[in-house]
Amino acid sequence: MQTRKIFLLIQVAILKFAYANELAPQEEITLCNEGEDVYFSCPLDNGKVISVCAKNNLNPKQGYVKYKYGAGRDIFVYPKNGIPPNKILKLSDVSEGSIRGLHLKFENGPYTYVVSSVWPGQLYVLKNKKIVFDKQCQASKYKSFSNKIFDGVNQAPPSEVDVH
Repeated sequence: MQTRKIFLLIQVAILKFAYANELAPQEEITLCNEGEDVYFSCPLDNGKVISVCAKNNLNPKQGYVKYKYGAGRDIFVYPKNGIPPNKILKLSDVSEGSIRGLHLKFENGPYTYVVSSVWPGQLYVLKNKKIVFDKQCQASKYKSFSNKIFDGVNQAPPSEVDVH
């Protein structure tokens, strides 16, 4: 009888452990550094990661917001310096009907980068108004923009780069 109780207790412990691990939040995949707020991050279907990271960004003229793309040691960061986002980044609400989403946009030379939170999330890049790069987030890793982005980045109406 004592052996049966021990066996049942072990089974219950194993089931609790398995259930807890199944419901545990997945570790976030991000290029943001410790101490930075993660405004958006997801692995793309090409094995790279896109992240939008911020620090001390309480309004568009304070702190910084950085776009990061890559994997391992090969990471593109824009802007390189921690400058306030008020003149370089724009946030547009592209929600339509039951589809909800935001686009974070910036220009770098002839390129326009658009990080989209429209499910499953996406990054597309235009060069001289033509799409030259278009990758989606892995759907199982989807994460929408943090609400903190509304305080830290200027909002702008959708434009022609939002139609994709």
